[in-house]
Amino acid sequence: MKGFLNRRIWLVAGSILLGMTMHAQYLRTSYFMEGTSSRLELNPGLQPMRGYFNIPVLGSFNVGTSSNVLGINDIIDVLDSGEDIFLNDDLYSRLKSDNRLNVNLKTDVLSFGWYAGKGFWNVNVGLRADVGASIPQSMFEYLRRVNNTEDINGSFSNMNFNLNAYAEIGLGYSRQITEKLSVGGRVKVLLGIARAEMAVDNFDIYVDDALTNGDYTELNPYQTYGSATVNARVSTTMKGGGLSFDETTGQIDGFDIDGSNFGIAGAGFGIDLGASYKVWDNLTVSAAVLDLGFIKWKEGETTVAAPANGSFEVTGSNYQDFLDGDFLSMDRFNFVQDKEAAEDTKTTLASTILLAGEYGLLDNKLSVGAIYTARFAEPKTLNELTFSATYRPKNWFNIAASYSPIQAGGKSFGLALKLGALFLGTDYMYFGNSSKAVNAFIGLSIPLGKSRD
Repeated sequence: MKGFLNRRIWLVAGSILLGMTMHAQYLRTSYFMEGTSSRLELNPGLQPMRGYFNIPVLGSFNVGTSSNVLGINDIIDVLDSGEDIFLNDDLYSRLKSDNRLNVNLKTDVLSFGWYAGKGFWNVNVGLRADVGASIPQSMFEYLRRVNNTEDINGSFSNMNFNLNAYAEIGLGYSRQITEKLSVGGRVKVLLGIARAEMAVDNFDIYVDDALTNGDYTELNPYQTYGSATVNARVSTTMKGGGLSFDETTGQIDGFDIDGSNFGIAGAGFGIDLGASYKVWDNLTVSAAVLDLGFIKWKEGETTVAAPANGSFEVTGSNYQDFLDGDFLSMDRFNFVQDKEAAEDTKTTLASTILLAGEYGLLDNKLSVGAIYTARFAEPKTLNELTFSATYRPKNWFNIAASYSPIQAGGKSFGLALKLGALFLGTDYMYFGNSSKAVNAFIGLSIPLGKSRD
């Protein structure tokens, strides 16, 4: 049994690892760097020193992850463990009852901004992906025991995974209302590319050890030898792809992508709002609300699968079929297409609230500040508090350092540098092996127009 168990275990571990190798949808360390365009992503009410044109893709590329459990060295342990991941006692000892991870990726295919009169305009066309997962410790406990003892009896519950990938077309505008107040906003048209969701509400198996010699012909075909309960649901929305099903049995037989038919699977709308107010000459406060919006996914591009029978008995007639093969496979529990469950689905964006304060020194060439963000992601809101110091003597040269104590467990610091057209940054450069967040940002832009007065 262990051979096929390890293959299934590795698939589960691989999906976790893919999420871990990449939390921050935005680079907070850049917020007080007046020479960068990336700060507009955090607050559309801010205004850069001059216009810009970001090099496609590389002009604004941001990827990050966060977890409430695993740190950098834990990821290395996962890699070293290979197919024995669930037998790694040191890694297992770090797990909590609920193990969460979030992965975010954002890149602009095209983005630029310019001053027109007293206002600043900016346009972006980009791609975004958000992944969230919640994996109970009970699932790891179950898989460890199965792998060690080959006893498949057990249960776990409340496992969730979701993914949203979409394109974004945005138009932003900010304006200096008074000498102290600037406000701005950005409207965004959202085009859904792909959505996937898996939820396991309950997984429970109990089977008698009816035979030790494997001769299933001795079983009474009418006698009950166990039972299984699986309350779960898997759904995908993708034009030209998604779950595929056997035409005869209706069971899942794979995941298909038809490149020739690939297209838009949903559409929606989003908005960002922001403002900045100079309380005193050296003190500025600001606030923003980002990603207020939704995507409505098309029913015609949605496929849903669920167990044909959520609860069933294991009898002598199906005992051999039940025990043989991969015990976590979807065909074992008769996952079939549920056409009635396919419907238009609306998913909300993972909105973010930002509050910030900054104090300028040395004729505003140096500043110290603090930023609080709350990102309402799935499966749980991500809070962060960032303290930073920024040196900005010239528009072409800005440098900043930050410290964020929450998501990284106080084990990391951030750095960002703008040198001419090149911008590099991270909010989480870890001190040790227990940092639980990683992100990176790269930007390459060409200045447009004269510097702001």
